[in-house]
Amino acid sequence: MTLLFGIVIMVIAIIAFVYLNEKNSNKSYEQIQREAAEVACKNDPVDDLLKEAQEMIPKCEALIQAGIVGDHFAVDSINQGTYHGPLPERRSNGGWLSIYDNLRIFNIAGINHRTGIGRYVGRVECVLVPEPDNEYDPNAIKVVSDDRHHLGYIPSEHTEFVRSLTANEFPYKCTSFIEEREDEIDGRKFFIGFVYIKRLD
Repeated sequence: MTLLFGIVIMVIAIIAFVYLNEKNSNKSYEQIQREAAEVACKNDPVDDLLKEAQEMIPKCEALIQAGIVGDHFAVDSINQGTYHGPLPERRSNGGWLSIYDNLRIFNIAGINHRTGIGRYVGRVECVLVPEPDNEYDPNAIKVVSDDRHHLGYIPSEHTEFVRSLTANEFPYKCTSFIEEREDEIDGRKFFIGFVYIKRLD
């Protein structure tokens, strides 16, 4: 696929070069070559594909949120390409804002201090469990996978709000998404996770 894109770009560049050479015979070779490259880049199919992919990401997130809250109409319309509803926006921490009043999304604190997280990259069905014997925070709420692996915690500043969302009924079912990322400076691998909590109706 990359080879095909390269060939397409080269053909566009050659055509643009010939066109510019005839039109601008008084320009230097370097000037014509630079202008030809600019024309080729503007018509780069890779850029179009990347742009299309970037536009699809919020729709994919909307699909996830709609599925969690049970909005089957939105799920069907997104899958059929006829969805015109709101799209979620990125948060500064890499997560998403919710497009539903009864759904909240929180980052998972302490995820990089847990062992074996690499096995849980992707979507994880999980439960929230209070940890009153936590020596640092008796109000702590753990995020635990369905197979009872401790993934991390609800951030301490949000535990009171989460308790109100769940009506303080635990264990409380929810969904997590975990990503593996790489530090741009030192190449170190790390994990980032978010938990999606649907309010108890």
